Amino acid sequence: MSKKLTKHGLDERIQIVRHVLDKRKSIGTTAKKYGVDERTLKSWIRKYQADGVDGLKESRNWKSYSAELKQQTVEFYLYKGEA
Repeated sequence: MSKKLTKHGLDERIQIVRHVLDKRKSIGTTAKKYGVDERTLKSWIRKYQADGVDGLKESRNWKSYSAELKQQTVEFYLYKGEA
């Protein structure tokens, strides 16, 4: 499975997010203006508010988790009600 990269570059994502935050424009209007899905724009805003510009950078790598962590996660999920 591959990651889908956005058609909007980093500079454009920053401009769009700042359009909402700095100019107090609505997410719906801004999304239509720039051709971005509202959910995507909301996600960009959350990431920007949490991590600044770094939050808007595209990750080109999948996160790798150890087999042990995956096993623990599955077991926690399956047996979380039993202690």
